[in-house]
Amino acid sequence: MHPTRLLSLVFAVLVSLMPLGTFAESPPGDRQERSITISAGLEGRGYWGVATRLQQVAEEQGFKVEVMESVGSLQNLQRLRDPDSPVSLALAQADALQHHLSSSPNPINSIEPLEYIGLECVFIIAGAGSDIRTIDDLKQDAGHRIAIVSPESGVAVTFQYMSALDPKLRNTQPVYMDTEKATHELAADDTPVDAVMLVQRPKVLSPELKLALEHPDKYRFVAIKNGKLDQRLPNGEAVYQPIDVVLLRSGGMAKVSVETICTKGFLVANKQKLSTDQMAKLKQLIDYHWMRVYSTE
Repeated sequence: MHPTRLLSLVFAVLVSLMPLGTFAESPPGDRQERSITISAGLEGRGYWGVATRLQQVAEEQGFKVEVMESVGSLQNLQRLRDPDSPVSLALAQADALQHHLSSSPNPINSIEPLEYIGLECVFIIAGAGSDIRTIDDLKQDAGHRIAIVSPESGVAVTFQYMSALDPKLRNTQPVYMDTEKATHELAADDTPVDAVMLVQRPKVLSPELKLALEHPDKYRFVAIKNGKLDQRLPNGEAVYQPIDVVLLRSGGMAKVSVETICTKGFLVANKQKLSTDQMAKLKQLIDYHWMRVYSTE
């Protein structure tokens, strides 16, 4: 599906799920002129690349965007809403955005998704000798542990949402830790976790994915079939899309197909933290230069 059409569909879904008035204009007196700061993600990861490309294009268009590192979607959204935080733009997964908005006790009138930034796919990595081959194996008897980078990450929200759709996943306990370190330890005899979970753009080779791809004798990708995760939104669109993602090993020669699920990512703004002029510049950048920011690599 063309990105523009997909964006329209997803925005329609978000509008249908949010309280009335979510996209209403904020009174001009409520806006404060401040610099544009985007909360991105971990340096060198997928969101960081989107944010720094946005920063570069903005500078060429005559305005500045500062990039702030974070642990992921949920922290990005928390900063976006915090009136004391300089963050006025954030990158977030659709499931994390919906979770954040629906968990708020009051309507959020200032939060507006500006543009679609691509698919975010779930990857679960286990040791090659592990008995975990599919997501069904994680739903068996309690005792499995899965590494997630932070409780403030979009990964944590995705695991929470997946567990709500399929309660048997609650048999697996999330362990919040450095997932790159956890991936290295999966290959050891004594490991603190049984698997590592990531949510990221499929063409960005994070350190964890790179390890798993370059050492197939030590790691395997856990197959994620939709099953009970095939939840539908009010417009009939699935929360998670089942996809066979093709990953390329370093050098681009050997290919690995991973059966998984993906959600959508967005650039999100807090209109109360942006002036009318700043919003106009951002929308002009999106209208005329977005494909330079929305790189598929």
